[in-house]
Amino acid sequence: MYGRNSRGSGLIETAAGLFILVPVLLILIDVAALVLAQTANDQLAKHCARAAAELPTGAGGGAATTAYNNYVDNRLCTKSGMAIAYGGTAAAPTVTVTTTILCTLPVPVPLGGPATQIFKAFSTEPVVGQIPQ
Repeated sequence: MYGRNSRGSGLIETAAGLFILVPVLLILIDVAALVLAQTANDQLAKHCARAAAELPTGAGGGAATTAYNNYVDNRLCTKSGMAIAYGGTAAAPTVTVTTTILCTLPVPVPLGGPATQIFKAFSTEPVVGQIPQ
């Protein structure tokens, strides 16, 4: 059958495997958090741009700010800024909203790795809240 040495080798192999699997799992948790934060920031920029585009040029800042303020911060994502810029032509005006979110990693990399990541997203929408000239 099995000797005394073969029973102990299974425990050593399991411990060695865990030294590889646990860090990989922790890295995957951070990657998932980063993907969620970027997706949330893209959606926030899109919502703010759509809100600003529903009013005439220059008047949508308040609606975009309201949409921005309605986003609820959580332990993973914190709002850290928004900018609104109008452009396009007189016949086809556009609004561009840039949002910034600070993502706090759930499992920061030890020994000097980053604990946070900043994400910027922008969205451009045609202004539909006014009659074209």
